[in-house]
Amino acid sequence: MKKEILKEIALQAGGSHYPEVGGELLQKYSDLLLAEVINTIKTTPIHCAFTTHDLGVVECTIIKTIEHVKNHFDVK
Repeated sequence: MKKEILKEIALQAGGSHYPEVGGELLQKYSDLLLAEVINTIKTTPIHCAFTTHDLGVVECTIIKTIEHVKNHFDVK
């Protein structure tokens, strides 16, 4: 996971201003939070799709969104 992003978010939230922000607790918290976000995206309702083509577009959008979140935060 990109630690620079996590440190910046922790500082924005009022976290410590010491050289090492968060440590293992921050890592565990962010892992759990990102897993929850990814699971929420995976379970996005697809009821807006009226045709097979629409369903493909919606499913592709969900997959690409998950890939983008994982890449952005360097989630394996």
